[in-house]
Amino acid sequence: MDFYYGPISGNSSRVAFCLGEAGASYTPHRLDTKAGENRAPAYLAVNPMGKVPSLTDGALALWESNAINWYLAEKFPKARLLPETIEGRAETHRWLFFQTGHVTPACIPVMRGTNPRISAFWGGARDEAAVERGRSELARYLPVIEQRLQGREWLVDRFSLADVALTPHLYAVAGGGFDFSPYPRLRDWLDRLLSRPAWVVAEKMIFG
Repeated sequence: MDFYYGPISGNSSRVAFCLGEAGASYTPHRLDTKAGENRAPAYLAVNPMGKVPSLTDGALALWESNAINWYLAEKFPKARLLPETIEGRAETHRWLFFQTGHVTPACIPVMRGTNPRISAFWGGARDEAAVERGRSELARYLPVIEQRLQGREWLVDRFSLADVALTPHLYAVAGGGFDFSPYPRLRDWLDRLLSRPAWVVAEKMIFG
């Protein structure tokens, strides 16, 4: 398998995290997205969107981080990244959609405006209005996660793709000093995720 990724990319780190949890062997390919390597014809043949990350496995070329991770979970079932029941898999899908449709879009302006490493990479002036809108949106979404974690360690019955999906962008806003004090269960859950060896490797690869 070949893993194409970019630096300072939450979506890339999501796949790197999953690759580690799955115990997969792969060849990494770091693309200089600021120099436009992701727009080169060779990479566009892998991902016509010209975005990172992507994964190839033989003739299969996949993009969209959660689709890649679902494939990895199916390919490496011993990692137990997907629940065995149809109900558990449906719940996992729900959290993936919640991440892509709500949590990540709210996190992006916050992390770009407050996380020094991310701000320096992307450049541009801080958009205070966008940061505040993102924080307001997170004030709607984070209580959902906090409530879900009452009496449980992970979002589904055990550690799964649901937890992997939400890790990168919450990590990024945490790096900007986001106040998680209203969400103690979420903060503890995020700390557990960030201490997992697979995340430590992914963080160094993508954000190091």
